[in-house]
Amino acid sequence: MEYGYGYYLMDALWAADKLFELTASRTYRLATKKSWAKVPHREWVPPQIAAFADTIGGREASWRSPADGSGRPACAGGVNFLPVEAIYADWEGSVYFGFPEEDPRLRQFKPVDYCQPEAFVGLYHDEAKSPALYYYAPGEGQNPYPLHLDLEGYVQLLPYTLGYEHWQLALLELLPDDGRNPAHRLESITPALRRDLGAWYPEFDYEAFVARYHELKLSA
Repeated sequence: MEYGYGYYLMDALWAADKLFELTASRTYRLATKKSWAKVPHREWVPPQIAAFADTIGGREASWRSPADGSGRPACAGGVNFLPVEAIYADWEGSVYFGFPEEDPRLRQFKPVDYCQPEAFVGLYHDEAKSPALYYYAPGEGQNPYPLHLDLEGYVQLLPYTLGYEHWQLALLELLPDDGRNPAHRLESITPALRRDLGAWYPEFDYEAFVARYHELKLSA
């Protein structure tokens, strides 16, 4: 399919704006020649990232449930798709720290959706030119873990979850516990996701979300 990021992203943000209180909203400008000139090894950038940068640029939106007295559970979420010059900046001190025991490949890891201060989704920028996205929480002492999605698939899942806080872990809970999968080192997020979105988002369908994820997963 063509890169229809705008449709899926705006569908999710429109629904979040209708149901919740927006706590942040910002649109980053489209990529320019000057933006691309700041990207080292432009030829390594996957087509999905380039298309997003050229047609959307970037988008930040955060939301929380209103205190409406309904008794429904409080919840929050959001997205922060960075502009291309931010994605491909040097992330020393946030992504990698230069410790001797650290995986040197972390120097090549770049955030794409900096959705939470403590965890985000990104990809490796190297000769492999892989579009595969990873979930990464630097403070947990583990390397980025594969979501088995590219940016196109990732954005297509947003209308199901509206960017619910740490929704990516609900995907990882569907994958086996291989000793590294971070979702199996934490309390399960899926019950809270199902409870909260089920209470606030009439169109939420967990089974459809899971089925769509399996349809969009990258081949091994």
